Amino acid sequence: MDFTKLLEKLKADIYLIVSDLLIIIIVFAIARFFISQISKFTSRAIEKSKELEDKEQAKSIVTSMTMLRSVIRYVIYFIAIAIILYKLGFGNVMSNLLVTAGIGSLAISFGAQSVIQDVVTGLFLIFERQYAVGDLVKIGEHLGIVTSIAMRVTYLDCKGTKVIIPNGKISEVINYTNTHSMFELTIPVSYKENIREAIDFIKDILNKYYNENKELFIEEPVVFGATNFNVNAVDIYMRGKVVNMKHWQIERELRVIIKEEMDKKGLYIPFTQIVVHNEK
Repeated sequence: MDFTKLLEKLKADIYLIVSDLLIIIIVFAIARFFISQISKFTSRAIEKSKELEDKEQAKSIVTSMTMLRSVIRYVIYFIAIAIILYKLGFGNVMSNLLVTAGIGSLAISFGAQSVIQDVVTGLFLIFERQYAVGDLVKIGEHLGIVTSIAMRVTYLDCKGTKVIIPNGKISEVINYTNTHSMFELTIPVSYKENIREAIDFIKDILNKYYNENKELFIEEPVVFGATNFNVNAVDIYMRGKVVNMKHWQIERELRVIIKEEMDKKGLYIPFTQIVVHNEK
């Protein structure tokens, strides 16, 4: 008789264990389902933002969607853990939420302060709009394009290399993405050349380039003239306000054009030479 009761009790216990396991699996499945739906929603929003003419608004949408995806993922897992604790017999859901938060506080005291710092810094980065997805930034020694901003980390594409930077480690950001850029170029000219003729010659080259590529410029560029006496050359300096991120292209093209034109005219670009005397 006692043996029969024991079997019945074991059956009941097994039934409870299996049912709890099934519920836990279902909770995880539901959590994964919601996360996948949020990912699809944010992905669709990001794709639609590419069709917007206002690029700043598009970048803002992409940044918001990547952060939303990260925040909701943490919230869903947080709730799922609380429900699982409840099914395992550890109080009710609300108390488990508090317990989970308490465990988080305990973790902080044992060295997880950096995690909280990363999350808080990430939120400030978004609210203060220090940078957005798609911006070219320099964070520490890393120069790259922001591909994603999550609650804890920022992802950079540095010439094809994926760099992950904890938000709490970000103390200084240089954002090269703005409404405009400035191109600057210094051309060295030999002391033996007529400096006024050299300046006028470079002005003509710059004006011709400007007239042929006005879509790259916001304002007409200026040659400021001789700005420095170097060891073996006089520096001729030019500068101009250009379309955002086009300054590197303009500088590269102008260097080639000016070098070719100076070669045609016979203007000498000085360079450092070493003379070796062989005394016997």
